[in-house]
Amino acid sequence: MAAAPVLTAAAQDATQDIQGPDIRIEVRTASSPIVVDGRLDDPAWKEAAVYEEFFFQQEPLDREPSSEKTRLMVMQDDDTIYFGIQAYDSEPDKLFASAMRQDKDIWNDDVVELLIDTFRDFRNCYAFVTNPLGVKGDAIISDQGGDINKSWECVWRVKSTVNEKGWATEMAFPFKSLKYRQGEVVEWGLNISRNIRHRNEKTYLAPIPRSLGHDGKFKGGLYAVLTNIRPPAPRVNLEVQPYARSGGSWVYRPDSRDSEFDAGLDVRYHVTPQLTVDATWNTDFAQVESEQEVVNVTRFNIYLPEKRDFFLENAGLFNFSMISSAGEYYDEDADFILFNSRTIGIQNGKRTPLYGGAKVAGRVGKYSLGAMNIQSERTALDTGGKVPSTNYTAFRLKRDIFSNSYIGLMALNRQADSDDWSRTVGGDAYLAFTDEFYAKGSLARTFEENDRGHDLAGDVKASFRKDWMNISAGYTTIDSLFNPQMGYVRRGSIKKSDGTLGFTKWINNRYVKSVSLQNSLVYTTDRADMLETREMDARVTVAAMTGDSFSFTLNRDYDFVPAEDYIRDIRIAPGRYTADYRSVSLQSNSSRPVAGRVAYRWGEQLDGESRQVTLSNRTRINMHLNMDLSWTWNDLDLRYGSLTANVLAGRWTYCFTTEMFAKAYIQWNDADEKISTNLLFDYIYSPKSHIYIVYNENRETGLGTRRNTKDRMLQMKLTYLWNI
Repeated sequence: MAAAPVLTAAAQDATQDIQGPDIRIEVRTASSPIVVDGRLDDPAWKEAAVYEEFFFQQEPLDREPSSEKTRLMVMQDDDTIYFGIQAYDSEPDKLFASAMRQDKDIWNDDVVELLIDTFRDFRNCYAFVTNPLGVKGDAIISDQGGDINKSWECVWRVKSTVNEKGWATEMAFPFKSLKYRQGEVVEWGLNISRNIRHRNEKTYLAPIPRSLGHDGKFKGGLYAVLTNIRPPAPRVNLEVQPYARSGGSWVYRPDSRDSEFDAGLDVRYHVTPQLTVDATWNTDFAQVESEQEVVNVTRFNIYLPEKRDFFLENAGLFNFSMISSAGEYYDEDADFILFNSRTIGIQNGKRTPLYGGAKVAGRVGKYSLGAMNIQSERTALDTGGKVPSTNYTAFRLKRDIFSNSYIGLMALNRQADSDDWSRTVGGDAYLAFTDEFYAKGSLARTFEENDRGHDLAGDVKASFRKDWMNISAGYTTIDSLFNPQMGYVRRGSIKKSDGTLGFTKWINNRYVKSVSLQNSLVYTTDRADMLETREMDARVTVAAMTGDSFSFTLNRDYDFVPAEDYIRDIRIAPGRYTADYRSVSLQSNSSRPVAGRVAYRWGEQLDGESRQVTLSNRTRINMHLNMDLSWTWNDLDLRYGSLTANVLAGRWTYCFTTEMFAKAYIQWNDADEKISTNLLFDYIYSPKSHIYIVYNENRETGLGTRRNTKDRMLQMKLTYLWNI
């Protein structure tokens, strides 16, 4: 194994005081065309201002120069801004790249990620990532990582190549694909992250303190400065995206068949480079991928994330207070969510068609605003009832204050008729006192026809992080009649206090990277201050220099069940319960061709005992074929019943190119006696233009063929982006 380059002590001392704003990258105008092929050999690149220095590590060595250099050049023409990057590696034979599917599993690889703050507001940015295979990943980041919308799809080009010096990539972004501050000559914030997987090294162009963790890269005040950008003058920027879908569905026992042809249209007009108006007709909410099966073995509701494209666009604007209220990422223990877009167009798991609607989203000066209005069709349910045509309105306004804080307002209205309506209003604030210390909170109220009070909810949280310590504390209150019908409440009529205290010792010897200890407490009472739940845990985690990790957790919980309750069909008698249980987990380095995780939980639960085993594996069979397997086993042995539940899933993905893949996903859930199959083919024949072929099937567990089949669905869908 060749040794990594070593800096002299003098060179290291010279870099210790460098801050992100000290690094300034000049953008120059190309006098000849740039061909995006990942080779960096166009004559125009010879005109670039070259930045070729060591990046700065975040891990394993806090803000030390990286082990490898990176060469950066930025050019532009009248319509496009180009980034050329040579990622040097003294051991190019150890480069790891397995992801070819857009936005999926790329972080297991060697990657380069651009983080671009086009408004220089220090709190929102675009993220673009690629690997040596040239796969695309893109996202919009809001509120310094408070919302990460990876389902956003940008029109941009990228190509990568592996060479004798490491690997190179070229990225091209049309100005019309981005929102940005107007001006003849402007500056953007820029950071670039790079993962060197065979060294388990994470590095940045502008240093990010290790104490800030993963979300530190979203703090725009730490970014370098991209200077001398000359954006084009405002012009017509209109996107028209029609879709057509055809297919059929079959339901057995009783037998029914249905065929359909459907079409619709989305139109997006960029009023300014900062503000966008969207209109949709016959809104397309076809979901091409199956949702993962979840067996709920708790007494409380579970929240499933939004996956429909229309609601994910600009989802960060509708994020409210402590957790992400829209998008792919969410806190499964969130107590309430003011706006949950899954309440629109989905009733009892059934899709209710939508006539369409409109949305305005973007920035005006120091304000961020989002407004959405959707009308659903009258729909008959399988149970025999009917859902009336309903109007849904959501309004969000945020005002930037100080350097990277905000105050905000949200208003929601769901109305079917004059006697069937629900409204919610709320205000929230995020105050970042330093990069390490912030506080955030909210207060909301719901209004219904028979308003009887007791309809408030609120929360507050403060967090402080340093390299060796993290501490947070929060408080949540939810009244008994708080009912956001366009939102979600996990557990109502409570008061909850929670806190976390953690310590990390960074060792960075030959074997061990760090050892961390974390303690947390959650204390939940009813509205009369009677203790309902207390959760205490202590966890120790050992992270190895190899990228593997091991953790052990001790838990002691208390539950008060005031009235008879159920876990699925198992009765839980009223009473007070104390439970002690333990868990262990082992996670391997995800950049290996074969990687995985194993976890085991055992001990008491309520009036009995429970055990849970979770296994997952990801195997890179070759450059094109990946296999993911997982198994979750739950075993409950309670006083009034028992339950054994297995969820076994396999996903096989074959990528023909970075624009075409096929996937087979099969899930077996014996608790619900269900086998689900999802087959998907996706070809991106032009930016944001797809051909999908989808087959879904649900069967009862057991042997047999058709008589065990519950339903089937086959669809073909075509989308096309016309950009004016």
